[in-house]
Amino acid sequence: MARQTDRILYLGTWDGLYLAEPNGQGYKTRLLGLESPNTPNARWNDHRGGRSEGYGAIRCPVVVDKDDPRRLYAPTNREGMWLSEDGGASWREINRGLVYKEVWSLAQHPRTGELMVGTGPSAFFTSSDRGEMWREAAQLRTLPTTKNWTFPGPPFVSHIKDIGICADDPSLVFGSIEEGGVVRSRDGGQTWDQIDESNGIYDDVHTVSIMPDDHQTLVATTGKGVYRSTDGGDTWTLSSDGLERWTYMSHLLLHPSRPRVLFTAAAGSPPPTWPQPAGANAAFFRSEDQGKSWQRLTGGLPDYFKAAPRCVVGDPADPDAVFVGMTDGTAWMSEDGGESFRCIVEGLNQVTSIRVAHR
Repeated sequence: MARQTDRILYLGTWDGLYLAEPNGQGYKTRLLGLESPNTPNARWNDHRGGRSEGYGAIRCPVVVDKDDPRRLYAPTNREGMWLSEDGGASWREINRGLVYKEVWSLAQHPRTGELMVGTGPSAFFTSSDRGEMWREAAQLRTLPTTKNWTFPGPPFVSHIKDIGICADDPSLVFGSIEEGGVVRSRDGGQTWDQIDESNGIYDDVHTVSIMPDDHQTLVATTGKGVYRSTDGGDTWTLSSDGLERWTYMSHLLLHPSRPRVLFTAAAGSPPPTWPQPAGANAAFFRSEDQGKSWQRLTGGLPDYFKAAPRCVVGDPADPDAVFVGMTDGTAWMSEDGGESFRCIVEGLNQVTSIRVAHR
């Protein structure tokens, strides 16, 4: 098990990318870059010359290269993909071939090193040279069902909210469309087929995870609860026992060494209601039967959580570590498998993503 003193967190926020390092009971944060226009004393450092208009939120976690821990890939909301080769001290744009600059999801395959990006509008790109050149899987946008994909807020354009990969099989990839169901590829993202409400899953899909001990079993988080499939995604059933009051799901966390144990967090209502006085009514959950049923976790947590969860992640080196980022700028951590949590970061502007790494 990794020691906490070795652990660092890369926090994506609406204001840019932060590094959090342990300092006793909590974590001390400092800005690494990729600031939004509203960040005080923002340092644009625009490598293309001229004034940058800002990068916007970093919605999904940065990726730490599987072979080089100082090499960071950062997905931004407005300016596409950025690369640091010195642990975040400096950045350069890596958008050659990336048609759309609104990045919603990013993954690197642990075996091949291939990078995968999902964007808004919904499109899928891959890079086999660590981001220097991107190739679009154009067949995805020819699916006849794309005409039904949408998003509730203006301009009502869908996006690939998450990419689900299989560590043992680089050819198997899933994309979560918000809102448009699931797309599945069996050839590494080159061609895709549609999975939607006709297959039993709600169309507002947030994440799809492949279970490490059974690649036919999938668990998806959506805007209306958790769904499971036991046939590779062909059919789905609602699996929200214990989640009846919480339906707007965040990410799913699973650890290869504990394949039956899953974590997630959820809000009791969708995002338009969160600014209201009652807030999001959020809660954290654990499943010990691979998503068939869920137990609410309460240790160390407020009785009523007005903030909403934006990300749930783990530590690759510690199956008992769980981290949750919230809309109120806090991050919470459990080091005992969810039995108790404590706030380790506060004062940021929405923690939208977390990546756990070790020095």
